[in-house]
Amino acid sequence: MRMRRGAVVALTTSALFLTAACGGSSEKKDDQPKAAESGGSAEQKPAAALTDAQMKAGLLEVADLPTGWKVDTAASSDERPQAEKPECRPLALLMSAKIDGATMGGNREFAQGNDSAMLAQQIFTYADGAAATAFVKSVADAVGPCATFTTVQDGEKMTITSQKLTVPQVGEEAVGVRLTLDIPQLGMKLESDVLVARQGAGLTRLAYVPTGEKPDHSAFEDLAKRGGEKFAKGAQG
Repeated sequence: MRMRRGAVVALTTSALFLTAACGGSSEKKDDQPKAAESGGSAEQKPAAALTDAQMKAGLLEVADLPTGWKVDTAASSDERPQAEKPECRPLALLMSAKIDGATMGGNREFAQGNDSAMLAQQIFTYADGAAATAFVKSVADAVGPCATFTTVQDGEKMTITSQKLTVPQVGEEAVGVRLTLDIPQLGMKLESDVLVARQGAGLTRLAYVPTGEKPDHSAFEDLAKRGGEKFAKGAQG
């Protein structure tokens, strides 16, 4: 079944994801991760916002992927699901088309074969490294308390479970999470493996979504490594 992004972790400007969609609601500024208060210079190394050229250079191309992948059309989206629990807002942000306080860069989407899997990448940047570091930390800290949480969009509720994943350590730091979306409107569940990696003040969100009755997640580690390394190289250039 072909799914449009949105609910699947809207990890991208267009909603980096492909799912059944629920509409968009305005995101509160409280949802924006706050820069952690630093107790030392090691936590706040000066880092400038990525340029448009750096963000573009960090995006995957078909040539960067294993055989069998093709470019997919990235439809625009304004979806911004809201988590009912405040502590789960960072994970809901992973499914938001836009992030307050960040400059959204380019995004790419790919499909494998007969839509047996989908891959979406987005790059965005904060004005400084402290805010970017805080974003990564907020996601990592939310996984435990939010093993199960609920989001709301346009009055529609969706139950999501989260599980921490081990991911390649690309960039200066990286965190991984599997989000399983229970979509009653479609009578189905959708699993999305997500990488969040930081280089300086920039971040990439990359989501791999295998479909079918028995989703195969084995390709995620390799794809995360390819996407994370391409992003980090672009950010450094």
